[in-house]
Amino acid sequence: QSTGTIFVPCGGRPEAVNINNVKELLKDGQPKYKYIVEGANLFFSQQARLALEKAGVVIFKDASANKGGVTSSSLEVLSALALTNEEFLEHMVIKDHVVPKFYSSYIEEVHSIIENNARMEFELMWEEHQSTKKPYSILSDELSASILQLHRELQKSDLWKNEELKHSVLSEAIPSKLQQLVGLENLKTRIPESYLCSLFSSYLASRFIYKYGITPSPLKFFDFLSKYSSVKHLSLIHISEPTRLL
Repeated sequence: QSTGTIFVPCGGRPEAVNINNVKELLKDGQPKYKYIVEGANLFFSQQARLALEKAGVVIFKDASANKGGVTSSSLEVLSALALTNEEFLEHMVIKDHVVPKFYSSYIEEVHSIIENNARMEFELMWEEHQSTKKPYSILSDELSASILQLHRELQKSDLWKNEELKHSVLSEAIPSKLQQLVGLENLKTRIPESYLCSLFSSYLASRFIYKYGITPSPLKFFDFLSKYSSVKHLSLIHISEPTRLL
């Protein structure tokens, strides 16, 4: 029966709020909460989300709201892959309540990366909503699907073989604190190539979609790549079935 500005559910069974009980979050047809941020995955059914958005609620869907957790987990794994056992014990393990300097600075950088990603996602969702009037719940799914599709297509392409492009993208995608500690060239040899290739593709895909929108023109992609590699080198890159990139 409570009301408020923001409702942040952080636990519960899947589709705990569904089309049959979503009316409990309304009073006389008006929403009890202005904003809902889904801290718990799958807590709302899609029908419930759309009903709430129709009533005027601004919803930050789980697919968007919880990307920070995915990012922090992946960067934690990255540090474990990048450091030797001795380095990990020295720089990432708290001993006698003493927090290693690198650990603190790495966490600060991870937080900064998460905040920047959240800002880019919000700005794109806001712009898409203003231009298309689509519900945020649908836009969140379309955004995630667009990034994932491009990520998969990039993994099939020849872009990874371009050394200049690879170096430029990885120098942005890998946290600077990790590069300063280990060195980018050492990281390339320590971290499995399959992991680096996936990081390379996902970083390019997300940055491109955040910059040019959920359904951008494929022609924009080479303009986007010019930031990371010279036109001379890009002319040698072959992408299979370029029209399928988006």
